[in-house]
Amino acid sequence: MERLHHYGPSYPHFDFQTSELILNIIFTYDVLHQCTSKYMAEFGLSKSTFNVLLLLRHGPAEGMQLHDLGEMLLVSRANVTGLISHLEERGYVTREVNEQDRRARYAKATPKAEALLDQLMPIHYRNIRSLMSSLSNSAKNEIIGLLGQVRQSIQQNSELCDQPAGAKL
Repeated sequence: MERLHHYGPSYPHFDFQTSELILNIIFTYDVLHQCTSKYMAEFGLSKSTFNVLLLLRHGPAEGMQLHDLGEMLLVSRANVTGLISHLEERGYVTREVNEQDRRARYAKATPKAEALLDQLMPIHYRNIRSLMSSLSNSAKNEIIGLLGQVRQSIQQNSELCDQPAGAKL
Protein backbone atom coordinates (compact mmCIF):
# COMPACT_ATOMS: atom_id res chain seq x y z
CA MET A 1 0.00 0.00 0.00
CA GLU A 2 2.99 2.25 0.47
CA ARG A 3 3.60 2.34 -3.30
CA LEU A 4 -0.08 3.04 -3.90
CA HIS A 5 0.14 6.03 -1.53
CA HIS A 6 3.31 7.22 -3.22
CA TYR A 7 2.53 6.77 -6.93
CA GLY A 8 -1.27 6.82 -7.06
CA PRO A 9 -1.77 10.57 -6.58
CA SER A 10 0.22 11.25 -9.76
CA TYR A 11 -2.66 9.82 -11.84
CA PRO A 12 -5.90 11.65 -12.65
CA HIS A 13 -8.99 10.25 -10.92
CA PHE A 14 -6.89 8.40 -8.31
CA ASP A 15 -8.74 7.60 -5.10
CA PHE A 16 -6.77 5.73 -2.45
CA GLN A 17 -9.73 4.07 -0.71
CA THR A 18 -11.23 2.83 -3.97
CA SER A 19 -7.87 1.47 -5.13
CA GLU A 20 -7.24 -0.19 -1.78
CA LEU A 21 -10.72 -1.76 -1.85
CA ILE A 22 -10.22 -3.19 -5.35
CA LEU A 23 -6.77 -4.56 -4.47
CA ASN A 24 -8.18 -6.20 -1.33
CA ILE A 25 -11.09 -7.80 -3.22
CA ILE A 26 -8.74 -9.15 -5.90
CA PHE A 27 -6.15 -10.37 -3.39
CA THR A 28 -8.82 -12.05 -1.25
CA TYR A 29 -10.26 -13.81 -4.30
CA ASP A 30 -6.78 -14.96 -5.34
CA VAL A 31 -6.01 -16.36 -1.88
CA LEU A 32 -9.36 -18.18 -1.74
CA HIS A 33 -9.01 -19.48 -5.30
CA GLN A 34 -5.48 -20.75 -4.64
CA CYS A 35 -6.67 -22.70 -1.61
CA THR A 36 -9.82 -24.19 -3.12
CA SER A 37 -8.18 -25.01 -6.47
CA LYS A 38 -5.67 -27.28 -4.71
CA TYR A 39 -8.24 -29.72 -3.38
CA MET A 40 -10.42 -29.44 -6.49
CA ALA A 41 -7.42 -30.42 -8.58
CA GLU A 42 -7.20 -33.65 -6.57
CA PHE A 43 -10.60 -34.47 -8.09
CA GLY A 44 -9.44 -33.39 -11.56
CA LEU A 45 -11.52 -30.22 -11.55
CA SER A 46 -10.79 -26.56 -12.06
CA LYS A 47 -12.92 -23.79 -10.58
CA SER A 48 -14.72 -23.47 -13.92
CA THR A 49 -15.41 -27.18 -14.41
CA PHE A 50 -16.56 -27.43 -10.80
CA ASN A 51 -18.98 -24.54 -11.35
CA VAL A 52 -20.33 -26.11 -14.55
CA LEU A 53 -21.03 -29.39 -12.77
CA LEU A 54 -22.75 -27.60 -9.88
CA LEU A 55 -24.94 -25.59 -12.24
CA LEU A 56 -25.89 -28.72 -14.16
CA ARG A 57 -26.57 -30.70 -10.99
CA HIS A 58 -28.85 -28.06 -9.53
CA GLY A 59 -30.33 -26.88 -12.82
CA PRO A 60 -33.32 -28.12 -14.82
CA ALA A 61 -33.70 -31.89 -15.21
CA GLU A 62 -33.43 -31.61 -19.00
CA GLY A 63 -30.04 -29.91 -18.67
CA MET A 64 -28.95 -26.39 -19.50
CA GLN A 65 -28.30 -24.62 -22.76
CA LEU A 66 -24.63 -23.82 -23.33
CA HIS A 67 -25.56 -20.17 -23.87
CA ASP A 68 -27.19 -20.00 -20.43
CA LEU A 69 -24.18 -21.66 -18.80
CA GLY A 70 -21.91 -19.06 -20.40
CA GLU A 71 -23.99 -16.20 -19.04
CA MET A 72 -24.06 -17.67 -15.55
CA LEU A 73 -20.32 -18.34 -15.55
CA LEU A 74 -19.47 -15.00 -17.19
CA VAL A 75 -17.40 -16.70 -19.89
CA SER A 76 -17.47 -16.67 -23.68
CA ARG A 77 -19.30 -19.18 -25.83
CA ALA A 78 -15.96 -20.69 -26.90
CA ASN A 79 -14.93 -21.16 -23.27
CA VAL A 80 -18.21 -22.92 -22.42
CA THR A 81 -17.83 -25.18 -25.43
CA GLY A 82 -14.28 -26.05 -24.33
CA LEU A 83 -15.35 -26.72 -20.74
CA ILE A 84 -18.24 -28.91 -21.84
CA SER A 85 -16.02 -30.80 -24.32
CA HIS A 86 -13.46 -31.47 -21.59
CA LEU A 87 -16.13 -32.68 -19.16
CA GLU A 88 -17.77 -34.77 -21.89
CA GLU A 89 -14.44 -36.48 -22.70
CA ARG A 90 -14.14 -37.43 -19.03
CA GLY A 91 -17.67 -38.82 -18.92
CA TYR A 92 -19.11 -36.12 -16.64
CA VAL A 93 -21.39 -34.43 -19.15
CA THR A 94 -23.54 -35.37 -22.12
CA ARG A 95 -24.69 -33.01 -24.85
CA GLU A 96 -28.17 -33.36 -26.21
CA VAL A 97 -30.08 -31.63 -29.00
CA ASN A 98 -33.46 -30.16 -28.12
CA GLU A 99 -36.18 -31.94 -30.13
CA GLN A 100 -38.30 -28.75 -30.38
CA ASP A 101 -35.36 -26.54 -31.45
CA ARG A 102 -32.67 -28.54 -33.24
CA ARG A 103 -30.24 -25.58 -32.91
CA ALA A 104 -30.35 -25.65 -29.10
CA ARG A 105 -27.71 -27.77 -27.41
CA TYR A 106 -28.16 -28.86 -23.81
CA ALA A 107 -25.53 -30.10 -21.39
CA LYS A 108 -26.50 -32.56 -18.71
CA ALA A 109 -24.52 -34.02 -15.80
CA THR A 110 -23.99 -37.78 -15.88
CA PRO A 111 -24.25 -40.21 -12.97
CA LYS A 112 -20.44 -40.22 -12.93
CA ALA A 113 -20.49 -36.45 -12.31
CA GLU A 114 -23.09 -36.90 -9.59
CA ALA A 115 -20.85 -39.45 -7.86
CA LEU A 116 -17.85 -37.13 -8.13
CA LEU A 117 -19.79 -34.25 -6.60
CA ASP A 118 -21.09 -36.53 -3.84
CA GLN A 119 -17.44 -37.17 -2.90
CA LEU A 120 -16.24 -33.59 -3.30
CA MET A 121 -19.03 -31.51 -1.76
CA PRO A 122 -18.58 -32.61 1.87
CA ILE A 123 -14.88 -31.78 1.58
CA HIS A 124 -15.62 -28.45 -0.10
CA TYR A 125 -18.17 -27.41 2.53
CA ARG A 126 -15.88 -28.49 5.37
CA ASN A 127 -12.99 -26.51 3.88
CA ILE A 128 -14.87 -23.30 3.18
CA ARG A 129 -16.45 -23.45 6.63
CA SER A 130 -12.99 -23.80 8.18
CA LEU A 131 -11.57 -21.01 6.02
CA MET A 132 -14.25 -18.63 7.31
CA SER A 133 -14.36 -19.94 10.89
CA SER A 134 -12.80 -16.83 12.41
CA LEU A 135 -15.70 -14.70 11.17
CA SER A 136 -18.90 -14.40 13.17
CA ASN A 137 -22.24 -14.91 11.44
CA SER A 138 -22.95 -11.19 11.76
CA ALA A 139 -19.59 -10.38 10.15
CA LYS A 140 -20.38 -12.82 7.32
CA ASN A 141 -23.78 -11.19 6.81
CA GLU A 142 -22.21 -7.73 6.79
CA ILE A 143 -19.63 -8.79 4.19
CA ILE A 144 -22.35 -10.43 2.06
CA GLY A 145 -24.31 -7.16 2.14
CA LEU A 146 -21.29 -5.04 1.34
CA LEU A 147 -20.23 -7.28 -1.54
CA GLY A 148 -23.79 -7.03 -2.87
CA GLN A 149 -23.42 -3.25 -2.82
CA VAL A 150 -20.08 -3.55 -4.65
CA ARG A 151 -21.69 -5.70 -7.37
CA GLN A 152 -24.61 -3.29 -7.66
CA SER A 153 -22.24 -0.34 -8.07
CA ILE A 154 -20.29 -2.20 -10.75
CA GLN A 155 -23.48 -3.18 -12.58
CA GLN A 156 -24.80 0.39 -12.46
CA ASN A 157 -21.60 1.56 -14.13
CA SER A 158 -20.99 -1.48 -16.33
CA GLU A 159 -20.95 0.60 -19.52
CA LEU A 160 -17.40 1.56 -18.51
CA CYS A 161 -16.39 -2.10 -18.92
CA ASP A 162 -17.33 -1.99 -22.61
CA GLN A 163 -15.43 1.20 -23.44
CA PRO A 164 -11.99 1.08 -25.08
CA ALA A 165 -9.18 1.61 -22.57
CA GLY A 166 -8.38 5.04 -24.04
CA ALA A 167 -11.97 6.32 -23.89
CA LYS A 168 -12.44 9.67 -22.24
CA LEU A 169 -13.88 9.38 -18.75
